[in-house]
Amino acid sequence: MTLTQTAILTKQVIIISVAALVLGTTGFIGYNIWHAYYIAHLPPIEEKPDFKFGQLPPPDFPKGNVSSSNFSYSLDTTTGGLPKIGVDAGFEKIIKVYFVNQTFATLLSPDKSQALAEKFNIVLLPEILSETKYKFNDRNKSLLVDLDTGNFSYSNGATISGQQTLDDDSKLVSDFKQILSSLGISKEDIEKSRNKVIRSENKTAQISLWPAPFDNKSIFSPDFEKSLINATVVGSADELDNYLSLNFTYYQIDTSTFATYLLKTPQVAFDDLKLGKGIITVEPKNPRVSISSVSLGYYLPENYSPYLQPIYIFEGQNFVAYVRAIEN
Repeated sequence: MTLTQTAILTKQVIIISVAALVLGTTGFIGYNIWHAYYIAHLPPIEEKPDFKFGQLPPPDFPKGNVSSSNFSYSLDTTTGGLPKIGVDAGFEKIIKVYFVNQTFATLLSPDKSQALAEKFNIVLLPEILSETKYKFNDRNKSLLVDLDTGNFSYSNGATISGQQTLDDDSKLVSDFKQILSSLGISKEDIEKSRNKVIRSENKTAQISLWPAPFDNKSIFSPDFEKSLINATVVGSADELDNYLSLNFTYYQIDTSTFATYLLKTPQVAFDDLKLGKGIITVEPKNPRVSISSVSLGYYLPENYSPYLQPIYIFEGQNFVAYVRAIEN
């Protein structure tokens, strides 16, 4: 091969190499641009429920005095309609169901119940109703204790003397929390949670404390107006002698153990309400009910249930109803 032929061949190789490099670089850049566009325009991966707890039992709603199908309903919400799942804040397509821990009596449970009775100034030995139920009676005072859970119900039938002017609401709530602390049963999640004080004409006040919300959804009890931790006091709430009743029902919810389920649409829940599948917790006097608010919450029954389940809350003037929020 002559020098001229070698030069021509070298020139051709350089030209082909440069062309290949340009085409390769252009192709690589073009592919990256196309791939980025493709990834950006892929439909979002839709989360699917895991149903880890299997088929859930229906919520343990109390028996209502009247069926929710006995009323006619109109929607008078701020939007004029129902919320939309996956669109309106707080109405996700997939919702969590939490596990509720179950506790059992130990060898120390009877002693703990006796110590609790003594704090209420009840010194007599208990009446043993069952292996896990003790009842203490002393004069007009009565204390029923569940040894498994430590939950109890106290009542004082005596005429309470002393101060008859009720303290303001904030002090009643604060003093009630202090009483729970002095009894050794205060819980962290009720310290800064929802509370309510209802005053009556006989100068008594009903104080309620609810557990903290879960996923920004409030906890609701069988009685809409009263929590499972409640008391009725006269005068002030800083002395146990002023308590006419004190009910303490608390279940520890395991925030780390949960399953996910499909949320029933508000429209389906509204249809269930009209079909009598809801429970009326605040009964209206008028058979025509105007629904002004629809929200999601979690339902905590009085008796132990292994699952903290979501519910729809339908509210109107002098009206509240609960409907199961999980798809059947």
